[in-house]
Amino acid sequence: GLRKQLLVYRFKQRFRQRPIVNCYGTMINKLFKLNIPKSQSGMTLIETLVYLALFAILFGGAINASYNVLELGARNQTKVIVQQEGDFLLAKIDWVLSGVDTINDPAAGVSGSMLSVNKVMGLDPVTNLPIIEPVTISFPSGDMVIGYPNRPTPNIIALSNSNIKITDLNFEHVKSTSNDAEPESIKTTFTITAKTDSGAGYAQDFYSKTFVRK
Repeated sequence: GLRKQLLVYRFKQRFRQRPIVNCYGTMINKLFKLNIPKSQSGMTLIETLVYLALFAILFGGAINASYNVLELGARNQTKVIVQQEGDFLLAKIDWVLSGVDTINDPAAGVSGSMLSVNKVMGLDPVTNLPIIEPVTISFPSGDMVIGYPNRPTPNIIALSNSNIKITDLNFEHVKSTSNDAEPESIKTTFTITAKTDSGAGYAQDFYSKTFVRK
């Protein structure tokens, strides 16, 4: 009985000298270079709270950094889409104004939200005379559309993407100067608004000036 009690006593002494939790405490002290004294009976409550606070700070910083990276990527993707849509719409407006016979709306020296022209669409194969057709551009309900009034319905085609919204579309009909130093032109301005995947808004203004060549 005495020998058995001696063995149990020695085993308990060895276990107390090398607590498992104190090993982790020593590793963390070295990792963060903390000057916290060792405890032969394991980590104290203060040490535990310090380690938990450090882990919480690191974990929170990692989450915040990841969110910022994802948000920046979504914003850049939305910016590219808006730029492509704006360039496409400006190109369509430039096409409508190329080969124009007359500008119906807006009148010279006036601005408006709709563009209406009589456009030369080609030559008649029989008479060899110009084929002139009215074409309009407007933005009902936030979508830019092109219309062909003389064609059978449906004669209105959406130009803008459904994921974006057009606002402040304006056409300014600039008259040519008296000495023809600057020819007749149409100034176009509009704003495209879109949302990123996270719901954040992004808006960009677009501008063009197209000289009318009849």
